[in-house]
Amino acid sequence: MNCCKMTRNILKILTIIQLCMFNQVFAQEIWRESFSVPEKGIWGSNDADYIKSDFEGILTWTLDYSNAFPVDSEDYAKTVSTSGGRFEVCDIDGEVIWRSEWIDISGFDKVDIELSASETGSGANTETKYLKAFYRLDDGEEIPFTENSENAGNWGSVQAVSKSLEGNALQIICYLSNHYAADKVILDEVVVAAEEKHYPPAEPDEIILNEILFNPFPGGEDYVEIYNNSEREIPIGKLFLASRDKNLQLEQIYDLSGKIYLIPPKSYVAITKDTSGVFPFFQIKCSECFQQVARIPSFNNDDDYVVLLNENLEILDELYYTEKMHTPFLADKEGVSLERVSFTQPTNSPVNWHSSSSDVGYGTPGYENSQTGRELTEKPKVIFEPEAFSPNHDGYNDEFVVRYEMAKPGYVANITIFDAAGRFVQHLAKNEILGTSGEFVWNGENETGSRQLLGVYVVIVEVFNAEGEIHRFKKGVVLTDVLD
Repeated sequence: MNCCKMTRNILKILTIIQLCMFNQVFAQEIWRESFSVPEKGIWGSNDADYIKSDFEGILTWTLDYSNAFPVDSEDYAKTVSTSGGRFEVCDIDGEVIWRSEWIDISGFDKVDIELSASETGSGANTETKYLKAFYRLDDGEEIPFTENSENAGNWGSVQAVSKSLEGNALQIICYLSNHYAADKVILDEVVVAAEEKHYPPAEPDEIILNEILFNPFPGGEDYVEIYNNSEREIPIGKLFLASRDKNLQLEQIYDLSGKIYLIPPKSYVAITKDTSGVFPFFQIKCSECFQQVARIPSFNNDDDYVVLLNENLEILDELYYTEKMHTPFLADKEGVSLERVSFTQPTNSPVNWHSSSSDVGYGTPGYENSQTGRELTEKPKVIFEPEAFSPNHDGYNDEFVVRYEMAKPGYVANITIFDAAGRFVQHLAKNEILGTSGEFVWNGENETGSRQLLGVYVVIVEVFNAEGEIHRFKKGVVLTDVLD
């Protein structure tokens, strides 16, 4: 082994020892890039206008090489297998910018960054041989590392460090340049470590069960939606879902750790083991409000228990459900979720759960329930607007809208349109399960999609429930100015 190679190996060992000490002092490692996959980056091709590259499988960092000009295969900015893996820059006649992915640090205090910046060779020009280390917090400006941020010429080997950072997201940026064929500029062992923030365990009524799909469509997946009813952030990874066995003992206790770390106050998270078994079947208004987890309990289609636990396995909320809790007007309960009506009423109150409405697609995972309780009217209310509409796509009164507000969940609607002579035109709703509020829209066509003639039309709305309540509403509307 020659002297130079021995020196490089010693430096590598010392770097690893330093990084291990770094991790021990500063609690837990939360992100690391060791460049263990070689030949990822760019290199020349003997054509000044063409640069070869390979980034396949690299998800944790990107490389901007728009200002790099490698000429042949010996000119490169790429990972190599030397010393267990590192990122090297050699004779690129320009600059590359290495950027880490955005790293979630929202659940941590006193975040520290450290990386190894080294060089080999005799080139000493500080304008063409350098490694400069910066970071960004929460889309802010680039900030230089507090120790050894700018390294140029013959600096040898140093550790660039920044400590006690705070924020929600962190990105590391390194500017690298080397115009010498016999020299190398090296980036290695980029490590982020921190102390985990302390969050008191969730308490009952802070996190509650809000919606469950226990009988999905074929090819679909169960989901459970929870709601942060508190005024503070709560780590979702410290929560657990469970069910009960026939002796009412807790079983299938699974943690909810995944991509989302914190549940913001007054927000929803839908939990499933596979979002591809949920997204195709429902109107997804917030894809970021889903936590895909390794496992959730296998909830029965007829009846079962859904139990929400904190990190101490204390019960936060619990629901015993049966399929009989669905509205009796459902012909098929498959693919229909049960929604909570009120955050303040007891979870197991018989009137506090109802089938999701048909006009939202029978489920609202990740956002407000169609059956959410609010300041409801004393009796059903229906609003028709406008008095006249012209579906000519000019942006003004193009649709006729029937809006409703129900006194409580459980109503079903029929909405029928007739022409002035009493002839049937179209059903806007036919035995549709309503939420506590919503709307139906008429575009001026009949059931076959044909545009209707100008004139007066009559809209009849009938809403009823299983308790025998029936309410009817009637309104005339003028269809005008339909253009071909």
